[in-house]
Amino acid sequence: MRTIALSIFSLLLLPSCSAQLKNAHTVTVRVDGDCPMCEKTIEKVAYVKGEAEADWDVDAKTARITIDSTRTDVDAVLQRIAQAGYDSERYLAPDVAYSALPGCCQYERTFKKAPLTTTPVDHAGHEAMGTHHAQHGSTSADTLAMQIPTNPKADQFNALFAAYFALKDALVASDAKKAAAHASEFSTSVTAVKMERMGPELHGVWMQVMEPLANVSAGIAAKTDIEAQRKAFADLSPHMLTLVKVAPRPEPVYYDHCPMYEGGADWLSREKAIRNPFYGAQMMSCGSVKETILK
Repeated sequence: MRTIALSIFSLLLLPSCSAQLKNAHTVTVRVDGDCPMCEKTIEKVAYVKGEAEADWDVDAKTARITIDSTRTDVDAVLQRIAQAGYDSERYLAPDVAYSALPGCCQYERTFKKAPLTTTPVDHAGHEAMGTHHAQHGSTSADTLAMQIPTNPKADQFNALFAAYFALKDALVASDAKKAAAHASEFSTSVTAVKMERMGPELHGVWMQVMEPLANVSAGIAAKTDIEAQRKAFADLSPHMLTLVKVAPRPEPVYYDHCPMYEGGADWLSREKAIRNPFYGAQMMSCGSVKETILK
């Protein structure tokens, strides 16, 4: 009995999962769902070890999301939840993801059906978002979707690719400080991508690459050593190749290969001329064009 009592006491002293997250930041967000199976799914897709977790309340239809604010943000968690089929006050689930839910999990889509409200506009013609949020708590997912321009499918990746190429150029120049800054921009651009306007093919690919792109770029941003940044960059580029093949750019993109670095490493470039990000000035022209991706 004493052993059992000590075991129970020890369990009570264990820190909660949230306590294990460094730089913990917690918010509560409305997330639609219907049953305990929804709860299991939502919490599973939200969870990333050492980075994010969620506790979904089946009655209140709210998710208490806790993140390490230096590694991710709430939007990244809600995007994963949306891709699993669950609407939130910030992101709508793609119809195909909602339709794939089991019958017992197909909740009433209150955000999707909610009527749009007019966003207040100040006298200068700008959206008075602060006032709108104060009056209504948060913008509906439909309203957020309406604020996204209906541009061609690749347009929303412009910032992502710009940050990637700037990161590559910083590595070519052996500038660790600039590489970290551009990696941070890249990580921010990943979370800014809006998935609700993607077609099925692009949506499927984005689900595969979103998390590794966010995680690897955040790791580069946290590093100050140029060689450590280059090693991580080698892991980033194959995911970018997967993305560019379904979200082509308006100009050709060259997929380059360096046979010397770590047994072989690749990168994307806007220029046909080889400028090696893994060796910089040491071996600037080492490599060759492996593939040209056209519009």
